[in-house]
Amino acid sequence: MDEIRNIGSIQGTIEETSRQSTSSAAKGSFEQAIKEAIKEVSVVQNDAERAIENFSTGDVKDIHSVVLAMEKADMSFQTLMSVRNKLLSAYEEIMRTPV
Repeated sequence: MDEIRNIGSIQGTIEETSRQSTSSAAKGSFEQAIKEAIKEVSVVQNDAERAIENFSTGDVKDIHSVVLAMEKADMSFQTLMSVRNKLLSAYEEIMRTPV
C-alpha cells in the first residue's frame, strides 16, 4: 500500500514541476525555455543514476522506486528528443522555403 502512496506523491511532484516549467517558460524566451527543459532532463537523469547507485550499494531496498526513476528519465529524454526532431524538421522546412 505504501508503494501506491509513493506513486501518488510522485504524480503530484510531476504535476507541480510541469506547472512551474510552464509558468517560467511563458515568461522567458524560446531559447530560455529550451535550456530549462534540457536542465530538467539532466536533473531527472542524475536522479535516476543516484537511485541506481543507492540500490547497488544497498541504501535503497525498493526496486520499484529505482525502476520508476529510470523510466521517468527515459520518458523525459524521449520527449526531449522528439522536440529536437520537430525543431529540426521545422528549421529544414523554413530553409526550403523559396525567397
